[in-house]
Order: sequence, then C-alpha cells, then structure tokens
Amino acid sequence: MTASRLTALLVTIGAVIGACSGSVAATPAALAGHRLVADEEFDGSSLDLSRWTPYNSKSTNGISTFSASQLRVAGGELQIIGQGKDPTGAGNKSGAVCWCKGDGNRTYGLWGIRAKLDPGKGYAPAFLLWPQSNVWPQDGETDIIETVHPQRAWDLASVHWGLPPSGDRESGKVYGDFSGWHVYWVDWRPTYIKIYVDRTLVYDTTRSTKKPVIPSKPMHMVMQQEPGPYAPKVWLPPPDQSTPDHVVVHVDWVRVYD
Repeated sequence: MTASRLTALLVTIGAVIGACSGSVAATPAALAGHRLVADEEFDGSSLDLSRWTPYNSKSTNGISTFSASQLRVAGGELQIIGQGKDPTGAGNKSGAVCWCKGDGNRTYGLWGIRAKLDPGKGYAPAFLLWPQSNVWPQDGETDIIETVHPQRAWDLASVHWGLPPSGDRESGKVYGDFSGWHVYWVDWRPTYIKIYVDRTLVYDTTRSTKKPVIPSKPMHMVMQQEPGPYAPKVWLPPPDQSTPDHVVVHVDWVRVYD
C-alpha cells in the first residue's frame, strides 16, 4: 500500500456485512456454471516459476522486506510466512508473490482463493488483482481481502479507480473468524465487480453511489502479507511480543473461471 493508497483508505465509505460462516463453502450460488480455465493447487514442493514471481524487495513501508525465502510450498499449500518483531520494521520480513506470468494476466473472469490467515499483530494479509500495466490508480486495483486485525476478525474488500496521486476507493467490510478456512471470490465483468467471502457478498459495484470505474485492461493475482509498521496510528501497527514467531497465510488453492 503506497502513501497515496493509504490516503484513499482513510476516506473509504464501505458497507458493513454481517458475520461470516467459518465453514468451507463452494462457489456462491449466483456464480454457478462457470468453466475452470486455470488453477494452482500447490501440490508440489516449490512454486511454478513459469507462473509465479516472488517479490524480493522492500515491502510497502519501505523499511521491511519481501523475500522469496518467506514463501514455502508444502503439504498441499502455499505458505506466506511473516517473521520478526522489530518495532521499527527494519528486521521484519514476509512474502509476496504474483501470478503475473503464463496464464496469470487476464481481462475479466472469476477468481477464487481458499485460504486461512494465522493471527498475528503487525502483519497484514492481502489478496488482490493488480493491473499488468502497473499504472495505478488509473488502471484500477481490486482488493479481494485485506486485514490488519491481529486476530483476523474482519476483512475489507475494496476497489480503487481514478487519478493520481490517491485516486478513489470504496470498500465493504465483513466480520468473522478468518483464522479458519474460507474461500475468497472476485467476479470481474465489464459492467461490475462483486467480491464474496464464501457465499457472503461483501462488496458490489452495482450498489455503489460513487460510480466506480470498472477496469478494462489485464490484471493478475497478487498474494502478500505486509510486515508492519505502516502508518501505525491508522493502519498497521508494528509487531510486538504477542506476535507469534511465524505468522503464516495458508493458501490451499487459486482457481480462475471464465
């Protein structure tokens, strides 16, 4: 999240959705009938680098680190591992990866991610669609899930659009226990974006009064866990001694439908 994205966050007006079930759910009924066109089940022992690109860079706060060493494929899942309790952020590291090669860049479709989020103060999981052009915010951004809650008790689902420096943003919020398994969905079409957790609709552009601009250029999936701190008074605080030694985002699968 850039500083301009944070500015957009602070003026977000989003719907608040009721508590979400902890059960593993299939595709929402409204999305039935779609054809599977690409999937990643993480059944091997390493990332498929013909598809996935790990980040090796400073994280969004410009202090902490994204490292490929914090990504692990084992036991039929991808693990994105946050590590470090440095209050300044300099000693904290985590993982980030994009499906930005091969069949990862697409225009429109239905994406699903089955995942669970380990609790941990100072680490913020996020799954999003990011423009292949890397032009933000003009070419859009869709945050399927984003949370800074230490116990993973709520998630935000958001869309970004507009002009630099900060663009516009609108979000929905859903409460539940996201330390358990859930399926996160985004349905992106020429005229709308709808975001679900399991069968719960969290955000729908067709219900917005702000008239979000729907992206029309290719985007790809990014999965990351941001290390803190980042704007700690309003967004992501630093980890502390309550934070586990390893804070893991577990991803069972990613699937794309037409």
